[in-house]
Amino acid sequence: MSEDTLTPAELQDRAWAVLAAAAEDRPGDVDELLVTLPWDDLVTVVHATARACATILAGPDGHARLADAVRALLLERRAERERGIDG
Repeated sequence: MSEDTLTPAELQDRAWAVLAAAAEDRPGDVDELLVTLPWDDLVTVVHATARACATILAGPDGHARLADAVRALLLERRAERERGIDG
């Protein structure tokens, strides 16, 4: 079952709602917010949620620095897995 396509403003609001539910550790609510969305809308909401997190973490001008830091973290985690350290 899927909803009718939401407007861009409704998708943005859905992204903020996902962020709030995740911040309060409510996975069931996150599921409810995402499960009925058509694929294109789901991708839009996930992107908007991630972008909101990036802006909150790094500020409006810090996205590139945050992306570099996340890439470094991912490389470190991969190296740890390859050494047999699971974290």
